[in-house]
Amino acid sequence: MYNYKKNLVSIVAIALISILSTSVWAKASLTEVRLGQSDTKTRVVFDIKKNHRFEISKWHNPPRIVVDFYNTKNKVSFKQKKFLDARVGKIRLKNQRKRTRVVLDLRRNFDYNYFTLGKNKSGAERVVIDVAQRLEKVKKVKPNKLARKTVKVKPLIKLSKSSTKSHNVGIVSNYTQKPSSIIALAANKDLVVAIDPGHGGKDPGAVGYNNIQEKVVVLAIAKKLKKYIDAQPGMRAILTRDKDVFIPLYQRVRIAHKNNSDIFLSLHADAFRDKTIQGGSVYVLSTRGASSVMARMLAKRENAFLKGVNLKGRASDVAFILSDLTREANIRASRKLGKAVLGEMGLSVKLHSSAVQAANFAVLKSIDMPSLLIETAFISNPSEARKLNTSRFQAKVAKSIVRGLTKFAKRNAEKPRWGESLYVRYKVKRGDTLSEIADSYGVSMRELKKLNRIKRANQLFVGKRLKIPVSENILARL
Repeated sequence: MYNYKKNLVSIVAIALISILSTSVWAKASLTEVRLGQSDTKTRVVFDIKKNHRFEISKWHNPPRIVVDFYNTKNKVSFKQKKFLDARVGKIRLKNQRKRTRVVLDLRRNFDYNYFTLGKNKSGAERVVIDVAQRLEKVKKVKPNKLARKTVKVKPLIKLSKSSTKSHNVGIVSNYTQKPSSIIALAANKDLVVAIDPGHGGKDPGAVGYNNIQEKVVVLAIAKKLKKYIDAQPGMRAILTRDKDVFIPLYQRVRIAHKNNSDIFLSLHADAFRDKTIQGGSVYVLSTRGASSVMARMLAKRENAFLKGVNLKGRASDVAFILSDLTREANIRASRKLGKAVLGEMGLSVKLHSSAVQAANFAVLKSIDMPSLLIETAFISNPSEARKLNTSRFQAKVAKSIVRGLTKFAKRNAEKPRWGESLYVRYKVKRGDTLSEIADSYGVSMRELKKLNRIKRANQLFVGKRLKIPVSENILARL
């Protein structure tokens, strides 16, 4: 009887330990992944609650960094993200039975360092990986084989708390499917321009004078444009289609990303009921309404083409939508590109508008890089339709676009995000002071007040939304 009770107690004890242990292990969770860039490195930050153990390994052929979080539940919603980053091209996330695996696909054989930080305000510890300079010599290993260097670390739960105070400025989080910000081009990297000839195949686009089809003339211009871009040092172009085929919108986007494109140009030839209207135009994305009646009508027409033939029932396939953080900077960069291109076009061809126009184009909404929709001419105008069908006019349009591209690249290609700042919107909470918020984001009180039109610091009130610039140093530190 004694032995029976003793054994029973032992069994119950073991069961309780097992249950408690399982409960503790189950609490570990990956809650957020963030990516920030500077000129010299890319920083990836993982937020983990109740972390137990992780391993970091370097793999080759192709180069990638593999991070395994053991006995960790994944609470990050994405499975795969693509980035316009000079070092990390893609982040893949796999939910496995005993671990959560994150794979950082590198563009080249870059090196990495890592460190850990204690809990932040949300109670998450952090694993920080810095992807840095390219290795001069790459050791050849067989595909899918681990490199010899494998790092094992003790649980973060034992580390001291971090003293760094910061607000959450996550680029990729568990609530979003949003890529990171656009950064400066890597050394020795060509500027890649994705040229998207509008329409194609079963979608003819606009049909103009003498039955000239939009899909035909824009493809001819696109091919010339590619030829001229490829002739420029440090630049090359790719076409989303090089023949008369139908390409769905989401595939056009994927083609641009697959080729690591830096700029996206969508070529069109407009049509309007008034056949006297003529001239080329340049459009950028607008999230706040169209800049003119013509812009609104054009966007409605172009989006209707897309919706009718290739987006019906596939709204979720319009991928790579930018977060508010990067979208506004991207639109500003697109405007700079548009001004440069439009200025050069005006020297060679007639313009319908001398200013860059804006409207909510679906094809631009789906792109996370400086992007333009270029209306080369009005195919509904008999005179311009005849011109569009000639090699001479097509070459004039293409060469003017290349001049604008070159001007934009010389001024901005070496700057992070093409020289545009990132801004976050911060909602003031009870107890916040302007000086504390300024310190957290590394900006001056004067800059914060000027940007938000605040005359005195005591004008801050709960619920007010502040626009705050995010520096490269803050991005790299998060």
